Amino acid sequence: METLDFEWPDGDFASNYGALEFPASDGPRVGPAAEGASPLAERADLLAEQADQRTGESTLPLLRLSGWEPNKQYDKNNPECIHYDFRWKISQRENIRARHVCSDTDLDLVLAPSDFWRANFQARLEALLKDEQKFPGDKYACEETIIDISIERSRQRGLKKRFKDLEIDWNIVDSHMESLSGLFSKRKKITFSMEFIFKEVISDSAMTKGKKKKQSATEAQKLQRAADAGLWTRVYKHHRCRGKHCRQGPHCWTDERGNHHRLLPRHLEEIVHHIKGSMKEGEKEEGIDIDIEMPPKILQDVLDDSRKRKAESSIDCRQCKVQVLAHSRHRDAAETTLDGDLGNVKGDRKDKLEEYCTWTLQQVESDRWREALQAANRFAMITTSKSFSKRQRSLKY
Repeated sequence: METLDFEWPDGDFASNYGALEFPASDGPRVGPAAEGASPLAERADLLAEQADQRTGESTLPLLRLSGWEPNKQYDKNNPECIHYDFRWKISQRENIRARHVCSDTDLDLVLAPSDFWRANFQARLEALLKDEQKFPGDKYACEETIIDISIERSRQRGLKKRFKDLEIDWNIVDSHMESLSGLFSKRKKITFSMEFIFKEVISDSAMTKGKKKKQSATEAQKLQRAADAGLWTRVYKHHRCRGKHCRQGPHCWTDERGNHHRLLPRHLEEIVHHIKGSMKEGEKEEGIDIDIEMPPKILQDVLDDSRKRKAESSIDCRQCKVQVLAHSRHRDAAETTLDGDLGNVKGDRKDKLEEYCTWTLQQVESDRWREALQAANRFAMITTSKSFSKRQRSLKY
């Protein structure tokens, strides 16, 4: 077994521990133990990054307004300062939730956030507040400003702060942005976000005025409903049938000959709409004369419905007469047969008669005539039963 020689660091190691030198990543690795040392290597990279930031090596500055050249093209691939993307969003708070109004993104900015705010975005924000399409109210006030700084593919070193109104502590924002120089040098994308939450300012006079308007609108709706109800009541009462022997319905229209024609609810509704449509400007529904001549279109509809009902009634009457005549003929024939020779009938005569009565009921659809047939069938059954009894007594003696 070979003997391993360890080279211990000299005495200067204790005093120079702040500047550790780690082996390069492409150096030789010994055995599988080196594979398990990956967390140690990550820790070493983090310490090296922190050491670079402390010593100021390989750091890029945060460009201030004094050194900024507006017409210069700052190359992100060959940077001279920190670059970042700026995202902004404006919301309006309504009751509890905030409604999104507008948002946008400014890409590849180099000017420090505080200087960019004063030189550019503050004026843009004031101009947006004057846009009546986005902010239709008279006056708006910023309730809260939310700032968020995030780094691409990194959960650390971010910043999220809330400020009241527009009172932003730009020293905190600029200092944190400047501390991200090392990450930007490693091609990490930095995003600076701002969200402004506004709320409409309503004065006491405006609130009182709005309440009065709301109350007046409500009162107008109530008055309109009352007027409509009064007009409906008058129309219903005017067309209510007062004939003692009228069977058309509760509401009728009487023609020149005194004939009653039924008015359905849809007819009354059309009459009300016609009266309201004929109102003159400034005329109120309380003073409208509802005793008007029936409009031709509505009258034609009423007469058509009346003719249809009469036609259906006449068909039912003809069917009724046919059925009654048929039953009278059958009754006469039955009485004649019973008084004379009954002939040879297979089976029970009463059962046959019941079958016939059932068949006659199946030939009609009207309930009114079905009741009449049932009465006739009962009469036939009683008559037949009496005839059978007389026949039995005569045969017995």
